[in-house]
Amino acid sequence: MKLKIKKILISLLVIVAFITSCTIFWKIAQDEIFYLCGNFSAGITKSNVVKQLETAELSKYKMTINEKGSIIVFSSKLYFVTNQCIIELDKSEKVVLSGYK
Repeated sequence: MKLKIKKILISLLVIVAFITSCTIFWKIAQDEIFYLCGNFSAGITKSNVVKQLETAELSKYKMTINEKGSIIVFSSKLYFVTNQCIIELDKSEKVVLSGYK
């Protein structure tokens, strides 16, 4: 009987540790996107944006070029974090708009 209780307690401990670590990583990834996105105001150069985005550890960025300039989408590498920062650049490679969603 005591062995069964020990197994249940160990299982619960492992589950709680897993949920806690997932929650911590989720919060860190979300904060990373939020705070970096706040750095990109109008007029900042593309090289400065990319330099700052390269410092992220739990996030990645994807750049697409369109007729107006380019768009950088900065999002998490973790699948359970859906937040992202969208940075629009004009043809002179300067930030026009950045938004967090």
